[in-house]
Amino acid sequence: MPEEKNCTICGKPFLANKYRPNQVICSSLECQYQRQLNNMKSWRGKNPNYFRYREARDTSWKETCKQRSLDWRKRHEEYLKLYREEHRERHRNYMRDYMREYRKKNKSTDNKENEIPSS
Repeated sequence: MPEEKNCTICGKPFLANKYRPNQVICSSLECQYQRQLNNMKSWRGKNPNYFRYREARDTSWKETCKQRSLDWRKRHEEYLKLYREEHRERHRNYMRDYMREYRKKNKSTDNKENEIPSS
């Protein structure tokens, strides 16, 4: 019989998949979404220059990508409105946490700049 484990993200107990006995994250959508974000962040940390190849070779590449993104947003304004409405709470939580971290970083750098060097 499979043993009950606690999810490393939400802490709730769950039964691991019989085909994946070393599973450590439950199958709830929020936990799986967080797992994917963590995996992407980890991968990008290990491969920091992966997306910079074209940027280094072609100076107009970055501007082209930016313009393509802006064009897509103009063509799909209704989709963006609906998506934001549907995911409002998740976005609010994300932005709240992001701004807390941002302010914490700025506060610590401001404190370092304002320190008087001791002689």
